Amino acid sequence: MAALIAMLDERLRSGEKAVEDDVRRQQIGSGMRGDKRRTYRFQDDIVVDHVTGKSMQASKAMKGWLGKLW
Repeated sequence: MAALIAMLDERLRSGEKAVEDDVRRQQIGSGMRGDKRRTYRFQDDIVVDHVTGKSMQASKAMKGWLGKLW
């Protein structure tokens, strides 16, 4: 009887862990290069927003002038 209870408990915990892992993966993304939203290249003085496809000078972006990227 104890073995059956342990087996059922293990199945319940593994199901809960799978749900938590799925939620975490959805929140943080895959971490791959395709998840990149914005690139800052200070040596070229450029900021590229990959969502909108727009770019601007990095020096202006660091001063808060990000309106051109949207």
